Formats: sequence, C-alpha cells, structure tokens
Amino acid sequence: MSRTLVLMAKPPTPGLAKTRLAAHLGAGPAATVAYGLLADTLELCEAASRADGGLRLVLAWSAERELFRAMTGEGWRLIEQCSGDLGDRLDGVLAELGPAAGDLTVFLGIDAPHLPVERIAAAFEALDAAEVVLGPCEDGGYYLIGVRGTWPAGALAKVRWSSGHALADTRWALQAAGLSCAELSPWYDVDEIGDLRRLAREMEEMPPGRLPHTRMALGHVDPG
Repeated sequence: MSRTLVLMAKPPTPGLAKTRLAAHLGAGPAATVAYGLLADTLELCEAASRADGGLRLVLAWSAERELFRAMTGEGWRLIEQCSGDLGDRLDGVLAELGPAAGDLTVFLGIDAPHLPVERIAAAFEALDAAEVVLGPCEDGGYYLIGVRGTWPAGALAKVRWSSGHALADTRWALQAAGLSCAELSPWYDVDEIGDLRRLAREMEEMPPGRLPHTRMALGHVDPG
C-alpha cells in the first residue's frame, strides 16, 4: 500500500494567480502572495513527508514546469495537469498515478500553508475506514480531498468549483457514486481578501520561522 500526497499547483503568474485577491491588491501583489503561499505549502508537504517516511510527494503542475522543478527537490515527482476543471484534473492525476485498490492519495492546493501538518496525517488515517476523505472549508469549499484507490472517472463532473457549493456538491457526488466519506475538522484557505487579513493577524502570534515565504510576501503587500 502506497501513500501519496499530491500538491495541485498553478504558477504565480500576474493576472492569472489569485484573481480574487488581485481585485483588491492588484495583479502583481496578488502574484507575490501566491508565490509565498506556494513556497510555504511545498514546505508543509515536505514536513508531512519527514513525519511519515513512506509518504510519496507529487507536484501536479499547470504551466511553467521549470519554475516548479526549481522549487522542488529530488524527493518530488512532477506530473502535468490535464485541461478541464478541477474534477477533470484530479481524475487525470489519478489516472497517471494508477493507484491500486489499497493505495492512498491525498490532494492539497496551495491556499492553506498554515494547515497543521497533523491534519495531513489525519487524512491518511481516515482513509483506513472510509473510501474518501474531505477537509471542509468555512466558505463551502474544501482544503483537502483524499481517496483510497480511486473514484469512478467523472464522478465529480457536476461539482460547482470555486463556489460555496463545492463541498455540498462533492458530498452528493460521492454518495451518488456509492463511496463512503469521512470529514476532517474545518479549516480556512486563502481565497478572498478577508482570508488574507485573517492569516496576517494570526501570523503575528506564530513563531517567526513559521510561513517564512508568506511572511516575506506580506512585507511587500498591504492587505489592509
């Protein structure tokens, strides 16, 4: 049985990265924040790997492969994301990985580098009993999804991504596919300007070495 942690990542390109933040900060500052979140999430994944010596790390990239290659070490496998919505891209990564029935795969995005590393371990543990695990977000989405083996291709086709319906739609889709689902404790990710302000406040109480790249980015960006 293998355990694989997949980071789904887009490049921090001005005008394309963190568009909801860009509406308040501008394209360049939003891309600066996106780079900080990405770099710190890579470190979160590596911390999870150190805590679990059998954990495989995969970065599923979308454009600018060389940037991601430069940001990852030898312990990472890089897979190109296919086109389509997030459901299509998750399906594509699972098809590329080809997990066996007992293999465990957990997917993260770059939007929650402040997630406790223990939450990743909890996701893998939840897959001992359930076929799918979700990490709900307070905004109606989710910060994490994991699966034992795989789900049927296209199972998430009707999920309304990037909306407050994503979590509920996914629950419905998994139930319709006959898959058992466990859920972790809620968390929040950084999508909107209010999320970034919340993280900035919380970082004031964190040790100075925590989230160094996001901390540096916020030194150049005023979230208000």
